[in-house]
Amino acid sequence: MNRFRDSLIEGFRIAMAYIGTVVGAGFATGQEILQFFTHYGILSFWAILISVVLFIFVGRSIMIYSSNLRVKSFGKLAAHLFGAAAPFVNLYLGVTFILVCGAMFAGAGALFDERRGIPHLLGAIITAFFTLVVTLKGVKGILAVNVVIVPYLIIFNLLIFVYVLSKDMKPPVMFQSYSSGEVFDLVRTGVIYASFNIVLSIGVLASLGSEIRDKKTLTWGSILGGGFLGILLAQGNYILLCQIPEIFYAEIPLMVIISQMGSFFITAYSVAIWAEIFTTAVGNLFSIHTALNGRYKTPSFLPALCVTVLGLGICLLGFSNIVAWFYPALGIIGLVLSILILFKTFVSF
Repeated sequence: MNRFRDSLIEGFRIAMAYIGTVVGAGFATGQEILQFFTHYGILSFWAILISVVLFIFVGRSIMIYSSNLRVKSFGKLAAHLFGAAAPFVNLYLGVTFILVCGAMFAGAGALFDERRGIPHLLGAIITAFFTLVVTLKGVKGILAVNVVIVPYLIIFNLLIFVYVLSKDMKPPVMFQSYSSGEVFDLVRTGVIYASFNIVLSIGVLASLGSEIRDKKTLTWGSILGGGFLGILLAQGNYILLCQIPEIFYAEIPLMVIISQMGSFFITAYSVAIWAEIFTTAVGNLFSIHTALNGRYKTPSFLPALCVTVLGLGICLLGFSNIVAWFYPALGIIGLVLSILILFKTFVSF
């Protein structure tokens, strides 16, 4: 009984780290959920279910694969998965992690500037500093910070959902027929959403698998992580569906409903956005840091410090410019890579 309890508790901590790496600025604002799911209407919940299944099974496969191979970074995992193509895969992942760090620092800087009047660069530096500190603590640091932040995000999201239910808000269309073309679109968007986010989580998942060898614990981590992600997606999707058509014209779709809840929730929402930006930045910085450390055997702090400085340089371009200039190209390459990773890890076990 004690072993089961310990496995479940440790699995919960893994789940929080998994969720913290996936959720980011796009998730927090509601734009990510809107673009991938909500515009499909009530049928979008089927696409979310597909994503949840992939989050659970592929996340578990990556962690157990890493545990069996005893690899501590995405670099060594890619070498086993892709062979001769591994250098190209690692280059893509490395560039992606660095650009995402820069985008998260830029997003945090914009948030500090807009909500608190703190200069953009200072807000980015503050976020980068705390990201660096947690990264240098290793897996223990990631588990510790996410086990605090992610439950806050889950509870906050739940409160918004309860508010919507208490006001008896409902989606304008509760039942919707579908065609064969729509079924394909739902499957496609579910796979794309899960695959790209799993790729961004691969560095953290590989390290967790290497550090925590117990397969039952890793299984619980993937089940709880994928399950909670599914709940967050489903709740966020339902909230947005209840606010059609206003959400289609809002830069921050979730603010349409949160603005009705009072100043306290608006402030709490700002904290939630920063927290989601922060956990994503930590996951990406940790991934590139462990890969560079393992490859070049540098002093333990140097890769994280260099990438942090580089990320701060990139953040000067501005959040919207980084997304507009780099994300489309990364997304096209990432889609192909994501599907390959999903296939290779899924069929391995």
